[in-house]
Amino acid sequence: MSAEKLVKETKVTIGISLFVSLALFVTWFIFEATDLSFTNSKAFLALSLIPFSAALASFLKLMKIKKNPKMTVSETDERLVAEKNQADAKTLKVLQGVLFLSYLGYTFIIPEDIFKSMGWWVIVSVLLFSLFAPFIFRHIMKET
Repeated sequence: MSAEKLVKETKVTIGISLFVSLALFVTWFIFEATDLSFTNSKAFLALSLIPFSAALASFLKLMKIKKNPKMTVSETDERLVAEKNQADAKTLKVLQGVLFLSYLGYTFIIPEDIFKSMGWWVIVSVLLFSLFAPFIFRHIMKET
């Protein structure tokens, strides 16, 4: 991938992320100013932080590319790709551990909510998905 194409792609990512973040922030502001009780308006403020963080990460990537245009080689170097995949695998293991601890904590702290609360079911579902998804995706990739 050429440096120019990567810079253009990163600029588009920054623009879209900032637009979505701003839209969510303006929605929160409108709900707060008018006291509309459509939903908890703080959710829009919290959701606006996710695309803003993505835009910030893309901006930092853009600054790194502009500082060192030869960085695009690192995206195709097999050793660096393998190292990135290994880091992603470790991150998944850490997140699985956090999900498992959240599940145990929720189960033991609020035992009366087991099988009744939506939060408990969400944690269990995400935990089980994180445990079985690697096998499923590996099987799908093997077939294609």
